[in-house]
Amino acid sequence: MGSQSEVMHCYEQIAPLTERMLLLARTGQWGGLPALEMQYSETVDRLKLIEPLEDLSEAQSARKHQLLVRIKTNQDGIHDMVSPQLARLGAILRSLESQQNLHHAYGPTDDAKL
Repeated sequence: MGSQSEVMHCYEQIAPLTERMLLLARTGQWGGLPALEMQYSETVDRLKLIEPLEDLSEAQSARKHQLLVRIKTNQDGIHDMVSPQLARLGAILRSLESQQNLHHAYGPTDDAKL
C-alpha cells in the first residue's frame, strides 16, 4: 500500500469510527466508547506521522475534505452528548466530596448509625 493511499485509508477509518462513537453516545452505551476512542486516537496518531510526508492528488484532497466534514459533524455530536454526562458526573463527585468532608468534620449522621 502506498503512503498516499495509507493517508486516505486512515481518513476512511476515522469517519466510521466517529459515527459509531456518536451512535453509542446517542443510545447511552457509554461503556463502548473507550475502545473506539482508543482506535480513533491510534489512527489519528498514525495519520499525524504519515500525512506530512505525502502530497494528495486533487481527487484525494476533495475526498479528504468530505471525510473531514463528516468527522467534524460527528465529533460535534459526540461532544454535545458527552458534555452533559460529564457535567452530571462532576456534580455527583462534588456532592460525594461534600458528604465526605461533612462526615470527616462532624462524624456520621444519625442515618448512618441505623
